[in-house]
Amino acid sequence: MAQRNLFLSVMLLSLFSALGAGLSVYAAVRGAVALEGGNLRSATAVKLDSFENLDGLENAGVEVSGRLLTDLDDSGRFRAVRTLGHPAPLPIHEGRQIREGEEGVALIGDQVGARSDHGRQYIDYDGRAFVVVGRLGVRADSGLAHDVLLQDRGLVDIDGPVLVDIEGGIESLDGFGTTGATSIDGRTDQRTNIDYVSPILIVCGWGLTLVGASASGLIIANFSRPVATLHYQLGLRRMRVLLLAILPIALWAAALFVAVWSIALAMAGALRSPVAFGASAAVPLALCVLVLAGVLGGSLWRSEP
Repeated sequence: MAQRNLFLSVMLLSLFSALGAGLSVYAAVRGAVALEGGNLRSATAVKLDSFENLDGLENAGVEVSGRLLTDLDDSGRFRAVRTLGHPAPLPIHEGRQIREGEEGVALIGDQVGARSDHGRQYIDYDGRAFVVVGRLGVRADSGLAHDVLLQDRGLVDIDGPVLVDIEGGIESLDGFGTTGATSIDGRTDQRTNIDYVSPILIVCGWGLTLVGASASGLIIANFSRPVATLHYQLGLRRMRVLLLAILPIALWAAALFVAVWSIALAMAGALRSPVAFGASAAVPLALCVLVLAGVLGGSLWRSEP
C-alpha cells in the first residue's frame, strides 16, 4: 500500500475509534450528571416498605445490579448504601467507586470533614471508622459537596423502608418479594433540552461510528486490492495474500486502540470505566478490519487461479 493510502487508512481508523471512545466517555459523564441531579437516584428508583427477599435472590444466583439506599439522619445527605452487582457509576471527581461486597468504606463530598491516619482518610459513624475511597460530585463544588455515603451491610435494613434503585426499574421488581413500592420525586435532571437530546445523540453517534467504520473498511480494501491482486498473480497463496494485506492494518489498529483507550481513561478521570471505554474504542477498529478481510477475501476467492 502506498504511503499516502496508509496514512489515510490510519486517519480513518483513528477517527472512528476516537468517536466510539468519545461517545462512551460522554455517556459516562452524562449518566453521572443525571445521578447527581437525581440526588444519587436514577429515574427508575422506588421506595419500598421492605425488600426482604433480596438475600434469597442472591443465594439463588439471580443477577441484580443497582443500589439500596437508606437515610441515616433527617437531612437526606447522610446515607447508607448497599451495592448490588455492577450498577452505573456514581458521580465522583476523585478516588474510586464503591464495589459490591465492600464493608466499612465511604464516599464523601468535598465539604465533609474527614480525619487522616497513616495516609488514609476516615469518617466516623456510630463508633466505627469508614475508609474514604472517593469524593462525591462531578466537580468539587457540586451539589453533593455535603453528602456522605457509607457502605456496610448492617446499615441497610432490607426488612424496613428502603430506597431501591436497580437496573430495569420497578418492572424488574415483579416477583422479588417487594411491598409498598412508591415512586420518588425531586429529581433536577430531565428538565432541559440536552437531557432529552443526549440519548438520541448517543444512538445517532454510534450509528455514524459503525457506518463510518464499515465504510472505512471498504475504502481500505480498495487501497489494498491492487497489491493483493499482484501478489496473487505472482503465485502466492490466497491466505498468505490476505494476511499480508490485513496484518499492517491490524497492527496499526492495535496501536491506535491502546492510544485511544488511554486518552479516554485520562479524559474521564474518576469516572473512568476501563472495560466500557476499551470496548467502545475496539469495536470500530474490529469492524473495519473485519470488513477489510471480508471484501479482500471475497475478491481473492472469486479470482481465477
